[in-house]
Amino acid sequence: MARNRRKKPKNNATIYWVILLLVAGALLFAWWIWSCFYNVTPRFHFILVQKNEHPLKLFNGEVLKLHPRDRLKIQKISTNICFNRGVRLAAEGIDINALRYEEKAFSDLLPGGDMFNHYRFKVTIKQENRDLGHLDLVIEPLLDDWLEKASRTIDAKRRIAILEKALDLAPEKEAIEKRLLEEYKSQKDWAKAGKMLEKMAGSNPRKEVLADLLEVYGATGNLPGTIRVLGQLIKMDPDDVGLRLRLAEAYEKAKDRKGAIRAYEALLKRLDRQDRLEIYKTLGFLYTETKQFKKAIHHYRGAVSLDKGDVNLFYNLSHLYEQIGDKNHADEFLAKAVKLQSNDTESRLKLAQRMIEKKNLKRAEKYLREVLKADPNSLNAHLLMIPIMEKRGDKEGLKRSYRKILVHKPGNETIIYNLGVLEYETGQMDKSLSYFRKYVKKHPKDAEIHAFLLDIYKKKKKDDLACKESRILLQLRPKEKDNTLFQLNCLNRRSDYKAIIGISKQGLKYYPKDIALREYLILAYLKTGKRDLAMTQMKEALKGRPENTSMLLRLAKLQEKVGKIPEAISTYGKLSKIAPGNKEANAAYPRLLLQLARAQEKQGKKKPALETYRKLMEISPDNEEAEEAYLRLRLQVLPRGK
Repeated sequence: MARNRRKKPKNNATIYWVILLLVAGALLFAWWIWSCFYNVTPRFHFILVQKNEHPLKLFNGEVLKLHPRDRLKIQKISTNICFNRGVRLAAEGIDINALRYEEKAFSDLLPGGDMFNHYRFKVTIKQENRDLGHLDLVIEPLLDDWLEKASRTIDAKRRIAILEKALDLAPEKEAIEKRLLEEYKSQKDWAKAGKMLEKMAGSNPRKEVLADLLEVYGATGNLPGTIRVLGQLIKMDPDDVGLRLRLAEAYEKAKDRKGAIRAYEALLKRLDRQDRLEIYKTLGFLYTETKQFKKAIHHYRGAVSLDKGDVNLFYNLSHLYEQIGDKNHADEFLAKAVKLQSNDTESRLKLAQRMIEKKNLKRAEKYLREVLKADPNSLNAHLLMIPIMEKRGDKEGLKRSYRKILVHKPGNETIIYNLGVLEYETGQMDKSLSYFRKYVKKHPKDAEIHAFLLDIYKKKKKDDLACKESRILLQLRPKEKDNTLFQLNCLNRRSDYKAIIGISKQGLKYYPKDIALREYLILAYLKTGKRDLAMTQMKEALKGRPENTSMLLRLAKLQEKVGKIPEAISTYGKLSKIAPGNKEANAAYPRLLLQLARAQEKQGKKKPALETYRKLMEISPDNEEAEEAYLRLRLQVLPRGK
């Protein structure tokens, strides 16, 4: 009984605590209710959404990226507002609140249903008209969507348009850039491809982009662009000989020879010796074009060291050495070239000319024989053979060459002349005459030809023709004494003394002391009855040759004949002194003295007569008539006592 009374207080304590807890709970509920309805600072916590069956918790200001085909449902909007009283969602352009009630593909909410546009919607969480927070929804297709759509499009232009739009919406997407670039290139739209690649290259381009850009510049022939890109690629890989070769070739195409030379020289340093042949040749050509002949020679010789069978190298070196004035090396390489080029007659002719200049006639003839073997009628070869045969004195060979030349140049006056001379020198007068006659028709005033013709006619005893040529030659060469005398002889045979007078006078102008010319003039004067003029010419002749006994005798006889006795006596006197044994003078002199003395005495000129008798007695003391007359006149003339 006592034990039961002690348990009763425990039950009361339990009840007490239960009541206390209920009271506390009621107070807490009351406080919650009060704070729920009367909180002055409402807050947005998060939104819980289900995306493709996966829950996502989105907080204020977050961005949710969606694909248009993503399915979405808003499961909860968490705020500090009791029962979310007055809480709603607002978004311009879409019915965002529809997602609070059912799960939808987001494309169903898009305006127009275009899933390939990019959209950005701001979803605002509001309580009544108060903004509590916001979320950003970004809806955009995946990269694969664009690529797939482009792949399904047959029309090329539409396909490019799709990819261009994709690139505008997602410019950072490298895959789209590559795909669009492939389309541009396949459609050969190089302008757009180039613009796109230049943009992709920027200030720090990747090697792949530069490679594509190089392809585009190559297709459009953009040489400056090609050179620039190759330069950038070479900086990335300085030892890439393929790039360096392309750069050098691009400079060549752009006609930038200096740039090409720099590029080829840089390439040459990176090549093994056996790989340098073509570069040596190209540099040789470029240096030749820029007139840097010594550098061109250096590189062509480098090429020769690798290829001794390329005849063009020898020709180029010969030309270059000639440009710098080194004819010996020029000839050396030209000789090597013709050894490889058996049909090169022009170079052989050139070498022959050089050898003739160097007086190496043996080598010159060797080259010319090779030319004539290939072309027996080679005009130039025959022309060059002429000085060789002249040097050897081979006149028959000369004639053969000249005849060959004449076939090619039938009217060549020089050849006709030379043949005429050669035939003349070898005694073929008829052949020589034939050539000279042809030549003189075109050159009627060529004195030398007329001289040849004159000599030929003389040798052939064709006197009339010789005299005719002599007359022509005299007009052309009036100073030629031998021809003047020949012509005077011709005229004398024809007794044309008037012509002799004119020609003799002309000859004496040039040769005033020539006796033969005066003889003809004297003869002509005598034949034409001009004795005084004849005597004058005789006296002129004696001035140059006063001891000419023949001329003195002729003059004395002529003077006697014309009655000029004193002059005749004087002339005979001179002759007697010069030639004491001259019988005619010895006989005529005393005879004319006696004749003169008689005439003087008869004319009453006693003193002159006395003197004349005295002279006669000196040379002829036995002349009785002279002695008697002298004594008679002496008594009459001289005073007595003397």
